[in-house]
Amino acid sequence: MRHQMRGRAVRLCSLAAGAATAVVVAAIALPAAATSAAGSAGAASAAVPGKAAAVTLINGDQLAVKSSPAGVQEVAVRKAGGTDSLLSLRLDGASYEIPADALPYLGHGLDPGLFSLANLQREEKSDRLPVTISYTGTRPSLPGVSVTRWGGGTARGYLTAAGARAFGAALARQFVSDHARASYGQDGLFAGGVRIALAGAPAVTTPVRPAYQMRTLTVLGRNLNGGKDYGDSIIVFNAANPNIFGGPDFEGLSFFWKGSAKFSVPVGAYWAIGDFLTFGKHGSNPQERLVVLPQFTVKNATTVRVNERSASSQIAATTPRSTVASQVSIDLIRSGLHGSANSFTFIDSGISLFVSPTTTKPTVGGLRTYTAATLTNPPKTKGTPYFYNLDFQGPDGIIPSQHYVVTPADLATVNEVFYQDVKSLGDWFDFGGFAGQLSGGLFAEGMPFRLPAQQVQYFSAGPSIAWQFQYVPNVNSFGFSFINDAWRTLPAGGQLTEDWNAYPLHPQPGVQLLSGALAAELPQYPAAFRVGKFLDLSEVPFSDNYFGHLGVGFYGPFSETIADSYAVYQNSKRVAHGNPATVGILPVKLSSKPSVIRFVLNAGTWGPRYPLSPASSTVWTWKTRAEPAATVPHSWYCGYKIVNGNVGPDYRCAIQPLLTLNYQVQGMSLSGQTAPGPQTVDVSVSHVQLAAASAITGLSAAYSLNDGQSFQPTAVTETGVGQFSVGFSAPAGTDVTLRVTATDAAGGSITETIVRAYGVSS
Repeated sequence: MRHQMRGRAVRLCSLAAGAATAVVVAAIALPAAATSAAGSAGAASAAVPGKAAAVTLINGDQLAVKSSPAGVQEVAVRKAGGTDSLLSLRLDGASYEIPADALPYLGHGLDPGLFSLANLQREEKSDRLPVTISYTGTRPSLPGVSVTRWGGGTARGYLTAAGARAFGAALARQFVSDHARASYGQDGLFAGGVRIALAGAPAVTTPVRPAYQMRTLTVLGRNLNGGKDYGDSIIVFNAANPNIFGGPDFEGLSFFWKGSAKFSVPVGAYWAIGDFLTFGKHGSNPQERLVVLPQFTVKNATTVRVNERSASSQIAATTPRSTVASQVSIDLIRSGLHGSANSFTFIDSGISLFVSPTTTKPTVGGLRTYTAATLTNPPKTKGTPYFYNLDFQGPDGIIPSQHYVVTPADLATVNEVFYQDVKSLGDWFDFGGFAGQLSGGLFAEGMPFRLPAQQVQYFSAGPSIAWQFQYVPNVNSFGFSFINDAWRTLPAGGQLTEDWNAYPLHPQPGVQLLSGALAAELPQYPAAFRVGKFLDLSEVPFSDNYFGHLGVGFYGPFSETIADSYAVYQNSKRVAHGNPATVGILPVKLSSKPSVIRFVLNAGTWGPRYPLSPASSTVWTWKTRAEPAATVPHSWYCGYKIVNGNVGPDYRCAIQPLLTLNYQVQGMSLSGQTAPGPQTVDVSVSHVQLAAASAITGLSAAYSLNDGQSFQPTAVTETGVGQFSVGFSAPAGTDVTLRVTATDAAGGSITETIVRAYGVSS
């Protein structure tokens, strides 16, 4: 077959004037990343692009966690089963992801640390969830848990992803049984005093507090039938500050027994959430109802009531086209005093979610709600698949009715085209949010789709809501390789077409597409900047040619050979080099004199999953000098600084004028191939955002049909400012390797070679 690997190294030689060394991109060992003297205030190394921290919850749910340098945390989830409810909790700066069927077992068999994202990211190794088990009876046999050591009433072990799914299935069955009896942690999985904790994680302890005056708080719960509730959860927090009561020790969590739950709390203002779950026979047709008490006061012994019937408003949306709900969620952001805010997001898949509307605003702190829904076309719908991604902001201080009517004027329509040379099953994720919501955690559940593909996405639109689309091109790479868009707003009533992974793939810079309050919450890290003597670079390989898209970067999830390297030269002297797949591209210390920089970036991923665009070599040159007074707008940032003991973004840096290239191959199919014969490749040349633009002075190009062993020049026609058309002819059954060089009037240049940039069909 034409796309089988040739089994030989591919040599890419730099065409930059005065290049000191040849650049090799091949299946060879590379030197370890060079150590750097970087560490100046403001200069921060970029994270490895495309890589997320993948963790597995004890019920088998898999999470991919990415935190932007600005502090926005995105959690992509792949559910272990088709029906699930999850509480995503941001509390006092810590993040927890707690399945509903695990919630009442916190402190009753399951340690809260099992659901701390920080703990999981730190302790999970080699796709194993390490656990410690304590018990008082005979040695327990827990589904899915592999025990490595026994002794003295404790055991050490781990769960793989498959083991966690097995444990999660057993936990779900146990939850349905225990829920009816409110007997959590007494028998079944937890018989004999079994307690499970995350191995290596610090124990969750109650913080040291002043000697508060304590009072008894009784919460009475009534079920849908009006009777005393058994087994549903109640969560209580101090409204001014959850560290007073209800903090990360989860002391504010309990469940109803004979319709009552009791707490000992300090005097003060509180709020509460009653989380009610109902089931049909054998746990079928689950429904979740949230009853929110926005605020109440405890002065003496106090009794408050929550009634499941009051959660009468189902989260639902009427849309222009027929849909079924895939996922619905509500985000409750409860702010306290002194600027503190905590968020509680209930996310349900395959479960009907009801909420209690409220009409009275809190007087201590504030309340804001955000409701989201992902809706899909009904099963067996003919034609192009379509999806609705909806987000709604509630009025300040109250919880509104949860039925929404959506019209075409409320939506942006995005026709998405996904190119891919090897067919696969992937997952896509849509993150969305309003200003004020983005500073917390964002959550998206994976939607499976087959690649290559076309689909239509409808988004809640307008200038006050930002969206970011991401996808994993192969389900086996979940948690490792994400292709993602920049955050962007979408025009209400607008129609757009967005091409994903259109070949050739090559390095691209991050961009900022937001403004105003949204940009302030989602500032962008520049692709190339200088702080004093330190140079910071963060181009992302394997990106496509749509403005704002970034590819999988340096990180490969499969068994393919990775061959990545970079080098930085100042006036022809190499001042830095290394492997960016390890720690990214470290800040480079330069001399203080004006100079010419040459930056060489090689990226290669060799294997049968990547026949097209498996490797690129890009060489940038530009002139640089120290600019101590240079700054960037507040929609960008160059690192962090400490002022009066507070950490904040630093805007002091000078953007470097790197050139960028974008390609459009005429007549390319979704599999990345064109028809044999005349070929046309349109190339646009520009500079990275915020750079001082200088005129583009020219472009030359060459092509190869033997993986870069030899090149032939092409015809180049200038079609506009920075726009060029490259023409040549290619026979059937070949792969086209491209080499392009562009220059600007300031003495900058870019030379890019892309191996097997695209294919020519047979």
